[in-house]
Amino acid sequence: MKKYRLLLITLAVFLSISQTHAQNPATDGMAQIPAGEFWMGRTFNWLLDELNMHLRPRLDDQPVHLVYLDSYWIDTHEVTNEKYLRFADETRRKKPFHWIGGKIPAGKEKFPVYNVTWDDATAYCKNVGKRLPTEAEWERAARGGVEKTMYPWGAELRAAARRGGSAPEPDTPGLVDGKKARFGYPNGPTAVGTYGPNGFGLYDVTGNVWEWVNDWYQQDYYSLSPEKNPPGPTSGRYRVIRGGGWSDSDERILAVHYRNFTNQDLPSDTVGFRCARSQ
Repeated sequence: MKKYRLLLITLAVFLSISQTHAQNPATDGMAQIPAGEFWMGRTFNWLLDELNMHLRPRLDDQPVHLVYLDSYWIDTHEVTNEKYLRFADETRRKKPFHWIGGKIPAGKEKFPVYNVTWDDATAYCKNVGKRLPTEAEWERAARGGVEKTMYPWGAELRAAARRGGSAPEPDTPGLVDGKKARFGYPNGPTAVGTYGPNGFGLYDVTGNVWEWVNDWYQQDYYSLSPEKNPPGPTSGRYRVIRGGGWSDSDERILAVHYRNFTNQDLPSDTVGFRCARSQ
């Protein structure tokens, strides 16, 4: 009798979880990032910083600072062409200008959408019950729980070479052409999820396409931002993009702490996005 009652309780819990999940389709394809603290920013100086050789100050990713974030959800993949097409057809929003005749280029349904503005990305996220992540949310999720390193997988951009050779082991999980991410390519992004995930289950946080985040860009924001749930500046001229893109090869630009920015109404073939959702 006790076993029977226990079975009924277990079944009830399972059905409750299933119903809750069914009532929250916005979390499908998303990873839940737990509440907690993380170190945001760059923990070291580049030689060019020390020699003052940059054309403009590149200390906008310092000081490294401890940030607390409430729990939230974030897409495990960058938004794809096929998902954006459904949104554009439903809302009659203008499609990326490189889609000839308003159609996705052949065979690229699973590729990340690009040539979308910040406003396009914001509208898409709102349409599916989500929003763009804040810059802090993006970096915590991109780090995958790995603190104070340059990349989600550690300190080195490229996979370590096997003993006695220059090439890495060919069967290394998540490795393509000896790389752990889509960077340094001349001919565009690749299908989302081609490379391995980070510790939180997110794909393509390094390379493939840059990603819009919600924040305005402010060079000294890290020295002014609140310790808990920083929302970003209240105004600005540019929007922040993060993560590096398929054409980048500089290890500094591809580092997970690197901040970049662009006009929010400027579409680019290297910029896409993913969405987030509050708990």
